[in-house]
Amino acid sequence: MVFIVADNGIGMNEEGIRIALEPFGQVDEAMNGKYEGTGLGLPLTKQLVETHDGRLDVEIELGIGTIVTVEFPNERVLQ
Repeated sequence: MVFIVADNGIGMNEEGIRIALEPFGQVDEAMNGKYEGTGLGLPLTKQLVETHDGRLDVEIELGIGTIVTVEFPNERVLQ
């Protein structure tokens, strides 16, 4: 099972992805706190996906947007 979520937001650079995948990581410091959040969304999602033997992949294009792909193996999908 694969879930793909894409947006056309501001995107991130490679360092931003690293920060965003760390608990409480705040990528928007350079934007003066313009965006709200605790920095737990992606780290919790990644941990939950990996707990179920899945994979989370983040693709970015700075200024264009972000694509997050979550993939679970067949043995984790209920029929």
